[in-house]
Amino acid sequence: MRVRKGWYSVPSAPQAAVEAFRIGGRLAGLSCLKSYGIWTPTTRKLHVSVAGNARGLRRPTDMRARLDLLDSVRCRVTWSDDAINGRGDCVWRTGVHQALVHILNNHDRVTAIVCLDAALHSATEDGVGIVLDDLDWIFARAPLRVQSWRKEVEGRAAAGGETEFRLKALAAGILFVPQPFVSGVGHLDGQIGPSTFVEIDGAEWHDDPLAFEEDRARDLVIASKNGRTLRFSYALIRKRWALCVQAMLTALEHDYLREPSTVFPPFPDRMPRARRGLG
Repeated sequence: MRVRKGWYSVPSAPQAAVEAFRIGGRLAGLSCLKSYGIWTPTTRKLHVSVAGNARGLRRPTDMRARLDLLDSVRCRVTWSDDAINGRGDCVWRTGVHQALVHILNNHDRVTAIVCLDAALHSATEDGVGIVLDDLDWIFARAPLRVQSWRKEVEGRAAAGGETEFRLKALAAGILFVPQPFVSGVGHLDGQIGPSTFVEIDGAEWHDDPLAFEEDRARDLVIASKNGRTLRFSYALIRKRWALCVQAMLTALEHDYLREPSTVFPPFPDRMPRARRGLG
């Protein structure tokens, strides 16, 4: 299939890659990370970077037509790809490091930290990603306004929803330790008290009966060890956060009245002075 003048793609080429190349750039930011299999927040837009002096950009679905203002509804184009003339290591997407720099330059704090955490975690699972030392290179190319975000990146979360929850919990004054390990249970999404744990359920959880039953069994094992598991859906986290905070505070009030269980990971803090009014 002809993509641009002098360029053709194979039938198996990813549609997002074809559209980015047809525009005249490469997949960047969220679209790039997604193409590498790295967890990203949901986005309906195609994120594309083009050279700073790029001209003659085309519509993603029609190489004969110039890029139109209407295309901004589904495409986000940034003039920031300095390597595009040489095409770097890949003609249709930037590298992971460049994608993360793009995100730091163009997105909000939570989105950026979620993506950095996800890229760190991906590397620990033998996927494409980054290591902690790479943060030096990435933040050196990011604006001054985001430099303070670096200390909030830590990479243990297995999914972006866990990072989002961690950031919101910390903002509410509730300490959150990612991926605690409990014998007989395995790793949980988080620990917020000596005997209080958190699990964050994505949409796919509702459609998997086996996972549902396994999670209930894990909850019972925690309960049998005199602990408690609080479960939160993405919808609750994003739409009813005040209720989530109140539930955690109430659970922690009961938790700190008891002697810490020696079967759970040691918890590094006492009862938090959380701001109950957060919505």
